Amino acid sequence: MLRATLILVSALCLPLLSACSSAPEEMTDAEKLDYYGESCMRYYDMHAFDRAIHQANKGLEVDPENEFLRLVKARCLLLLNKTETLEAAHNILERLLQTEDFRVFLVAGEVAERRGLIRQDSAAGIESGNTYTDAADPRARATELRAEARDMWIAALDHYSRAEEIFRGGTEALNGIMRISSLLGDDDQCLQAGRALLQSLSESNLIQQRKIEELRNTESSSWKVQRAIFANQEVMIATHIHLSELHYKHGRNQAALLELDGALNIDDSLPGLHARRGQLLLESGDAPRAQEALKQFFRLTKLDFDHPDVVRARRAMRKCERLLGGLNTASDGLEGG
Repeated sequence: MLRATLILVSALCLPLLSACSSAPEEMTDAEKLDYYGESCMRYYDMHAFDRAIHQANKGLEVDPENEFLRLVKARCLLLLNKTETLEAAHNILERLLQTEDFRVFLVAGEVAERRGLIRQDSAAGIESGNTYTDAADPRARATELRAEARDMWIAALDHYSRAEEIFRGGTEALNGIMRISSLLGDDDQCLQAGRALLQSLSESNLIQQRKIEELRNTESSSWKVQRAIFANQEVMIATHIHLSELHYKHGRNQAALLELDGALNIDDSLPGLHARRGQLLLESGDAPRAQEALKQFFRLTKLDFDHPDVVRARRAMRKCERLLGGLNTASDGLEGG
């Protein structure tokens, strides 16, 4: 999450500001900018993005070229996630790309990524007949939208890559590179970024764990550090799953299984991971381990009996039982001979 260089107090400890909060007239311009910057970030931290934008606009009336306020405004417009706000954010960021602030490129990358996704969704809607277009040739319009989406994702990849050049090992940039590479169909780059992301998150968690150990000897609370670790672990699990599916797509079942094992090493209470592991083991011909993985899925899952995931797991379990039954029969025959 974007953070100001200002020292901010948690929004929970501050009184709620009025949406039309204004700085006192007797303030200097510098004091007004501090005032609007701080109130903007308070609203940002409360996810009151419209109000944060209002405060940013107040500050920009004082200093129209203030890069910090323009960046926060663009970030808020991004988080509102509407077609018109994304276009507005894009226009703001175009004037900030000459800076060396990696946060500018992170926000620009995500804006370009989402603008591309909107066009991809529109193209899919036109092709399916669910989205109306007044274009004379709907199919040609869908093709045009997909080309626009690809151009925007290429721009997003450039932005994320620039952010990672400025701030090496930045997890948001690496995550963005992984996502965009996947959208562009570059599986090799996606795998490379995913591995770098896992390495960076692992190193971050080691640092956070050391902080927790240090805080145990003080009166300070470690819950914020622990929350950061949990957030990192969620991203790591999602990354392992994504890389597993990429390996599976290219027929690398053992590599796919290793990625699932990596996710399970972080959290083995997720039933879906056990189900997927069971399916891959079954496809690899390892019925005994597949059966154990599927049993663990059934122990953990809270899905309904007729849920598609449960139905698939039951089918896989029956196949395991048939295979193991055949193995046992063959074994009995050998022993009898």
